[in-house]
Amino acid sequence: MKRSQQHQRTATRVDRTVPRGRSTRLETSAGSSRARSCVRLAGAALLAGPAVLAPSSESLAGTTDFTVQYQNYNAATPNDTIAEAGIRIRNNTGAAIPLSSIVVRYWLTKDSATSVTPVCWWWNPACSNITLTTGTVSYTGADRYVEIRFNSGAGSLSAGATTQPIDLGITFGVNVNEADDYSYGNQTTFADWSKITVHDAGSAPAGGLRGGTLPSGGGTVTAELFDDFSYPGITDPNFTSRWWVRTGGGAPGVPNAQWLSSNVSIIADPSSATNKLLRLKATTSGAGTNTSHAEVQSTDDRFRLGTYAARLNFTSTPLSGARYYADKPVETFFTISPWVNNPETDLNYSEQDFEYMPNGGWGQGNTSTLWLTSWETASHVNKLSDKVTADYAGWRTVVLQITGATISYYLDGALLFTHGATYVPETNQHLDFNLWFDEIATTQSSARTYHEDADWVYFAKDTILSPAAVEARVAAFRASSVVLKDTVP
Repeated sequence: MKRSQQHQRTATRVDRTVPRGRSTRLETSAGSSRARSCVRLAGAALLAGPAVLAPSSESLAGTTDFTVQYQNYNAATPNDTIAEAGIRIRNNTGAAIPLSSIVVRYWLTKDSATSVTPVCWWWNPACSNITLTTGTVSYTGADRYVEIRFNSGAGSLSAGATTQPIDLGITFGVNVNEADDYSYGNQTTFADWSKITVHDAGSAPAGGLRGGTLPSGGGTVTAELFDDFSYPGITDPNFTSRWWVRTGGGAPGVPNAQWLSSNVSIIADPSSATNKLLRLKATTSGAGTNTSHAEVQSTDDRFRLGTYAARLNFTSTPLSGARYYADKPVETFFTISPWVNNPETDLNYSEQDFEYMPNGGWGQGNTSTLWLTSWETASHVNKLSDKVTADYAGWRTVVLQITGATISYYLDGALLFTHGATYVPETNQHLDFNLWFDEIATTQSSARTYHEDADWVYFAKDTILSPAAVEARVAAFRASSVVLKDTVP
């Protein structure tokens, strides 16, 4: 959260050891082929067409945005020091897509090799428009992946079109067994191949899936929390065993404002008679002494790497009273580590924020802005903050993917920003919702109230799920009338 005295707020409410209860509703639950390749591709390059081909005559039936076609250039020797894959990408959508907006991932095991070195040996319009990187994962048939990235010079892929082949080489320095690699196939002509995947650029290893099928294991949920907020009220023992409602004063926000438990409630969903919502309110009449905020935090800090998600109702106009743009409410869902001794410098502090400011603020004037911020310490110097500007009032699904190397922020299924390893949390974190005023219209003395609703919250431990996969799990819980599941240790 963007704040000048955030550590004061944190100190107020994280020193808690409330035991977690169990609800009755709880479900527990070559000799390388490289020389041959050079000769073959030298000839092919002379015959190569444009970077983006005319639409293919092949059927585009399917539900994925992209299909990968694969040919193994090194199929005759699967136990040597090199893997060599010919890769083509087909655009199954109805619109041209910049290649720079997607990446391709080839999944493999390194066996006894100490290094995995990818290289682009040939592609028209040129390997200079491609960057290759590697990453570490833990899936069936894959402990590494090679990622193909495209720069702006690669151009766009037309609707229904297929790229020229990319000759991806992967060298290991020692003989390895390619046949146990997830993405390996022994076909010697191009054919559709679901085991090489296409993703949104900048996504987590298993995130932003646009085509293909992921290897199993890493995407398998073994521990998760789902809370539908279907409690009788906030004093219900099942609620208080998992959620803490803040009271008292303290930062962030308007000086002298109070955090009130009366600003937090469980309400009937106006759009569904069978559903309930967690509601947070913030009120003001233009002075700190009549301003109040709301905060709800998990009672324990079991959450670090994995997938976080929540369905939130952001609001841009007051629940009651007039809208004054000098009022700067902040509607949030975020994660935060427990208190540390020196939050301004201690690298064990961490936080990842979704913060919607309907009336602007923090240099945005009166422009509605959604902030996505990752904190390495509580110091404003040690954070990375991005923003999107638009009126985001209404129901929104936010998804946060945290791996050992990346933090990815999604809104309604779209990847907004990815932050790097510097900001990945070192310790476990709390889940948190709050609504507070950063500033108020002090010349306006009429009462006004803003609100934010949460429909559900979800966490998958050590597992990266796409936004679509999160929605599918939530839909399955609701179809089975599961309102609370908690298997996170």
